Amino acid sequence: MIIAPLVLVAHLATAHIADPLPRRGSLGVSFAPVPASEATKYELKLGEGLLVMKSLAGLTGEHAGLKAGDIIISMNGKPVATSTIGATARELPAGKKVTFKVMREGKPVELSANMIEKARDPGNKNYEVIYSDITSYGKRMRTIITKPKSAGKHPALFFIQGFSPVSYDYTLETSTGDVTSLDGPLLFDFANSNFVTLRVEKPGVGDSEGGPFAEMDYTTELDIYRQALKQLKSLDSVDTDNVFIFGHSMGSAFGPMVAAENPVKGIAIYGGAARTWFEYLMDTVRYQGLVGGSSFEDADEIARQGARMLALVFLENKSPAEVKKSHPQLATLVDEFFPGGLFNQKSLEFWRQLGQINFPSYWTKCNAHVLAVKGQADFVVYEADHKLIADVVNRVHPGWGKFMIAPNSDHLFHDFPSEQESMKNFQRGKFNPAFGKMMMDWIKEVMAGKS
Repeated sequence: MIIAPLVLVAHLATAHIADPLPRRGSLGVSFAPVPASEATKYELKLGEGLLVMKSLAGLTGEHAGLKAGDIIISMNGKPVATSTIGATARELPAGKKVTFKVMREGKPVELSANMIEKARDPGNKNYEVIYSDITSYGKRMRTIITKPKSAGKHPALFFIQGFSPVSYDYTLETSTGDVTSLDGPLLFDFANSNFVTLRVEKPGVGDSEGGPFAEMDYTTELDIYRQALKQLKSLDSVDTDNVFIFGHSMGSAFGPMVAAENPVKGIAIYGGAARTWFEYLMDTVRYQGLVGGSSFEDADEIARQGARMLALVFLENKSPAEVKKSHPQLATLVDEFFPGGLFNQKSLEFWRQLGQINFPSYWTKCNAHVLAVKGQADFVVYEADHKLIADVVNRVHPGWGKFMIAPNSDHLFHDFPSEQESMKNFQRGKFNPAFGKMMMDWIKEVMAGKS
């Protein structure tokens, strides 16, 4: 499977800081499937019931009295299962009563508590953290803002995350840069260095309304970042002459588009694409197989078959089912690339809209200093795209575009010496701060007029 990279907002006045977007509750419980013998004993259907492994201190499960070894049969009268517990819990805001029907040592027990919100980022002595929101197409999205405690106006960093629907609602100071706190150490360095920072949760993630993620198209997601940038620039603490965007992976596609409408001083991107989306996909179909050890002849075969299949779906707008019917020889490949009719867990409309965008035109129009960085061990993206971004910018504003390679850094900023090592251990590496330092140094140069 390919790994892809990729309403007017009021000022943050007192009423907005009061947090009109409800904070969602957190069960704070780790679960495992119910052992087969216990499922039979309690006449549970396949997949039903949850075995409590641990209740985290201070959260809902502990307050309700859930203990390791308990088997949860239902929550608020509804059966529970590993596949549905996340969505069920998400619908319960902080303060809402939740009741559990539990089997404990063979006996039924009823437990209850009010849902307790997930712990907030507390900030530190240098910055405070504000939980706010923006509205996009009638849905409220959680924004998390860090603000220096020192007086005056400050430079600002707007972070646009990558493709996946992961939550960025975590404590920056204690983040390690693993898959649960991706980009965290990098964002902490800026928050702790007198920058205002803003991050926004995608629809259906964390406190944000809307979703589900799979059904959101590209233009809908774009508006979220449009509104978030407006909010950032409206803050009294922000020096609007020194606002920067950092786009990671797919965030590099949204960055120049919102900046073309609402100017910023600079844009830094890591691990992005800038050619036509189809060109990028075709490189990916060929190259990731080679990194994984495929022979050159096999890579050529998959590239030829993949080109036909992807052209039918993304250029001719055929459904995967239609392609399988008209080209049965591609059926196996279609099933591999489009499970459930989605591509990388996303609707085809998202990718089709993305494929219509002329990204060099936005890099030309954004009128910003630009840093384009590829990780040395990043097998997801290509030097060609990053060099193209710098070339486009430099043609319009000579010297404003900069292309660099981050040593020993993969797509997730994990420390690997090669693309092959990253692919073998993807999502399991140790955070490498190389890119964060490169971006911080570049931003300081731009603000000082040296770049």
